Amino acid sequence: MASEQNTSSDTKLGSHYYIDEKWDAALDSTLRKVVYGSLAGGITAMVLFRSGSTRAALTAFGAGFGAGSAYYENQAMFQKALQMPSPRQS
Repeated sequence: MASEQNTSSDTKLGSHYYIDEKWDAALDSTLRKVVYGSLAGGITAMVLFRSGSTRAALTAFGAGFGAGSAYYENQAMFQKALQMPSPRQS
């Protein structure tokens, strides 16, 4: 009896948890891609350039590239969630 009540309450909150999982995945993806882009830009800048301002610019470019990539991926993920068929009301 108690297990039946738990499953019915889980289905009511299912969509809420689904959106929370999407936001968690989006934040995780964004953070990872910005860090990886910064590291790739920073390492490349260390190897290729001597000037500190040029190194900083290339590192910022790498971070921006990672953020843009994450934005594109997250936008596609949320757009797919919005296009899911909703129950028809009659």
